[in-house]
Amino acid sequence: MKILHIAFSGLGGHGNVFFSMADADNEKQHQFEVVFFGNEELREGYKEMANQRRIHWYFVKKNSRFDSEPSRQLRKIISSSLPDVVFLHSSSYIYLVKKALFFMPRKIKIVVRETQANHLKTKLNWLGLSISLITATKVVFLSTEYRDVVKKKLALFFSEKRTAVIPNGIDLDVYKPAAKIEHASINIGMQSRLSANKDHQTLITAFAQLVKLHTEKPLKLFIAGDGVCRSQLEELAENLGVADAVTFTGMLDETALPAFINSLDIYVHATFGETMSTAIMQVMACEKPIVASDVLGVDNMITDNETGLLVPVKNADALCAAIEKLIKNPAMANALAGKAYNFAKNNYSNTAMLDAYNKIFNA
Repeated sequence: MKILHIAFSGLGGHGNVFFSMADADNEKQHQFEVVFFGNEELREGYKEMANQRRIHWYFVKKNSRFDSEPSRQLRKIISSSLPDVVFLHSSSYIYLVKKALFFMPRKIKIVVRETQANHLKTKLNWLGLSISLITATKVVFLSTEYRDVVKKKLALFFSEKRTAVIPNGIDLDVYKPAAKIEHASINIGMQSRLSANKDHQTLITAFAQLVKLHTEKPLKLFIAGDGVCRSQLEELAENLGVADAVTFTGMLDETALPAFINSLDIYVHATFGETMSTAIMQVMACEKPIVASDVLGVDNMITDNETGLLVPVKNADALCAAIEKLIKNPAMANALAGKAYNFAKNNYSNTAMLDAYNKIFNA
């Protein structure tokens, strides 16, 4: 079966999930192709990963909301590829795809993986999801909690038969614990897009408080990722006097992420909300202790005081205290990390994810 994916061209979970799905197809049941689409340039890492897997890829640049060229390009790609399934990694692509499929000579299934956090949706996002619920073969939600919110808000368009809940999955042969190394410093880190929907400001502020508490062993903060907020965050670290202890790594290639995660002593995920965090899954699978914001999309992945520590959003004092708690209680940190690892191993396999999607593809 030929499946054409449409995923965001820049940093984010779309590419990770696509490649996880492709890697899970050990029996080569499908021929995967991918259109990387967006207003950001295509990540070099995505090109390399697609080429290594011999996956045919395309890049369609979106210059503005009213640009008609992407629709023309996509129609040309679909007409040439003639896939059995078009797989959208966001309902916001539905306008583009429906326009491209207009008058297509054969019936093509549309599967939509809904990835936009509900609290971040604009009116246009909600409209895209409404159209998806009406016209797509299946709309897949990443968690029951998010699906139930949509079911209530868009009851007029919602159909149980046209929806499903399938969590993301990762390659557990890639994201796995490494031998623990004693560092000269306590390494704290986070990896994500440097954007307004993440709360790096609180992380850096909490880290500055921690530095004042620890004089016996140096602390280091590693922030992986890139985005529009980078210069603002660098300025904040400078103003708080911790610039020398904070490293902005820039965007890391996916092949470098497991080593980055395993180099940390504590992982922090400061955010205003998620649908389902691929980063948290990766960290859990590497058996690292996690402190994260207590928000929807995180609280259904981490159980407080069992698989990690949850703290109120935008609360630097609470975040500082939680990290300090793990530093002072290594036994607790190891116990949380161990339970998180077992949870990831049992729930976040990419093979289980593909098996669930295969039921939709083959229906």
